[in-house]
Amino acid sequence: MALNIDIASTFASTFGYTPETLTILKQPDVNKRGTSYYGNEAYSKSYFMSVTLGGLDLYNPVISISNKKTIVQTTLVNRSGTVKEMISKEDYKINIKGIIIRQDNAYPDDEISDLMELYNRNEALTINCALTSLLFDEGEKVIITDLSFPPSPGTQNVQAYDMNLISDLKFILNKA
Repeated sequence: MALNIDIASTFASTFGYTPETLTILKQPDVNKRGTSYYGNEAYSKSYFMSVTLGGLDLYNPVISISNKKTIVQTTLVNRSGTVKEMISKEDYKINIKGIIIRQDNAYPDDEISDLMELYNRNEALTINCALTSLLFDEGEKVIITDLSFPPSPGTQNVQAYDMNLISDLKFILNKA
């Protein structure tokens, strides 16, 4: 028996929104640093913005990244506004949501075990993604801070996952 799954509505019911459908006439295969935009799902379907984490190609990933500056604001007497000093940038915060889909209609035990194995490593993992290669200067490493498996109602061969990571970029102390 064939099973058809509408990924957009599954994503919407799991995460609360539907990604937009875009029509792109011509898209390059790699970004300006040579990282591929595309990956292949376990069942040979190509998808945009693949993510490889710790050597594992993540399942149907959607990645978002944010960063925040630490700024000290000092109020001056008899003056409007404040003096701002940029102190540093914080770690990048990365969120990856995805949906594991098994074609054989079985629950994705092995795929969940693969994600748990990554989470339990308790070390910085290499991340390979077109977006992170543009944002991180070099040595793209991240640490998984939390991993969850939201419900995927009404399907036995589908399991959603949601993970948060922080960057672990190289940093050199200069001796004065």
